[in-house]
Order: sequence, then C-alpha cells, then structure tokens
Amino acid sequence: MANVRIFIGKGGVGKSTCASLEAVRSQAGGIDTLLDSMDPAHNLHDIFRVPLSSRGTRILPGLTIRESDKQKMIRAYLKSIRTELKGIYHYQQALNIDSYFSILSHAPGMEEHAALLVLQRCYEDHRHEQIIIDTPPTALTLKMLALPKVNLEWISHLVEMRRQIVSKKNGVAKIRKEQMATLEEDPVYARLMTMSDRYRSLIASLEDSSTTEIDLVMNEDELSLAESLMIRQELEVLGLSVHRVLLNKAGRSSPYVQRIRAAFPHSSIEVVSRHPGELTGMDQLQQHVQKTAIVL
Repeated sequence: MANVRIFIGKGGVGKSTCASLEAVRSQAGGIDTLLDSMDPAHNLHDIFRVPLSSRGTRILPGLTIRESDKQKMIRAYLKSIRTELKGIYHYQQALNIDSYFSILSHAPGMEEHAALLVLQRCYEDHRHEQIIIDTPPTALTLKMLALPKVNLEWISHLVEMRRQIVSKKNGVAKIRKEQMATLEEDPVYARLMTMSDRYRSLIASLEDSSTTEIDLVMNEDELSLAESLMIRQELEVLGLSVHRVLLNKAGRSSPYVQRIRAAFPHSSIEVVSRHPGELTGMDQLQQHVQKTAIVL
C-alpha cells in the first residue's frame, strides 16, 4: 500500500470530498492518516465542519487534517536561500540580493514550487502511516508534478557551466601562483548538487508505486472524461500513471464505468454514490464511506 496518495482531477469534480472520504475510511481501518490540502482554496474545514490549521489538527484518534499555508512555506524557503546566498557571495550588497528576493515570491512558477514544497514535506513526514493529498485544479497540479524533472534539467546545465567557471578560475589562480580549489570545494557547485539530489529523490518517490499512488477523480460527463484522458496523457509523459479512478456522484451501473475501464485498463475503479444534500460533518462522512463501490 502506498503511503502517499495524491488526489487529482478537474476542478469541481469533488476531489476534496473524495479525499476526505478516503481519509475517513483509512482511519476507520486502523491506519494513522494525515489528510493535507495544498489547494489555495482550502475547503476541508467546511467538509469536516471543524477549524483547521497549517500545522495540522487531530480531529480523531488516527486522523489529522492539515491545510498547508503555501505562501508561508515559500517565505521560509526564500529566507533560507537568501541567507545561504549571503554566505556564499560576501559582496551581496553589490548584487543587491535583498531587492531581488523582495519580488521573487510573486514570480511565475512560485505557486507550483510552493505545492512541491508541500509534497516534499509529506514525503518527509514519517509520523503517519498514510498521507492523502488534496490538490489544486489540474493545470497547477500537473505543473507541480513536472517541476522536479524540469528543474533537474536546468540544474544539469548549471552544473556544467559551474564546472567551466571553476576551471577558468583555477587557470587564473595557476598563473598568479595562487591556491586552486577543487570543484567539490566550490560552494555554488555544492548547492547545485544538493538541489539535484533533492529533485532526484522526489522523482524516485513519485515514480515508485509502493510509495505513491495517484487517484483520479471524475464525474459522469463528457467534459470530465475528456480532462481525465488529458491528465492520463500528461502523467504518462512524466513517467507516472493513474492507479485508481473514482467516479464521483454516480451509480455502479453508470455507462461511464465501461468507458473508464477501456480508457484506464490498468487502473482500479471505484464509484462514489451521490449524496442527497451537502456531504459534510464526520457523521455523514462515516456513513457515506460504506456506499463506495469497488468495480473490478
């Protein structure tokens, strides 16, 4: 059983509700579970009808819910990077590093990076047996999942550039009869290698089916099916696959079951029945868990 389960799907299909139902079912099965939301529009507090925090709230024995504050995580991350750069570049006032970092939090791609920080924190959290992640809408989630490989590609080019820089610096030092430094002693190279290791570890975790499961939530309508097929295709490009498809607000005899089986032959299928009215509060969630049907 994977210990990190990522719920993905078109906006409005019920990812948060399905992730919540899965967390309740997991806790009922005796598995210590963390349900974490990385969606900027957090709504887990509305579903469970309890106040939640970015640190995590234990609402039942074996069930903790967290609504991650991505902006706070980005600020902490940028602060650590700024401090590290000031240590590397002692002439940072000339570079005016502080002015760059004051606007960097608003740069394109930071929201995806913030989501990646949440994912990394989940992989590093060993206090729970299972972690369920409620994700933002499709576009942001797919960019977040692609980010480790994209960043690793850029880092490989930067590493080669740094090799050349260190080689040229040593060439000048040799002429001046100054002490030369090895590549491993270069702080910028060391930082790049640390980042490379981090992204390689994330990629390995995402691609390991014993560690990570991707659960795709959809409804029985053509737009939802079309986006689900697009998600499958984009995941395949990243070397990832859909482990389970949840057909939300449907019946076991839905004609979409056969279409899903044909489109996702290697994925299990579950049907989450429609609930009359709002599905909120622990009592209703616990009762509705029993209505989820596994279609083999």
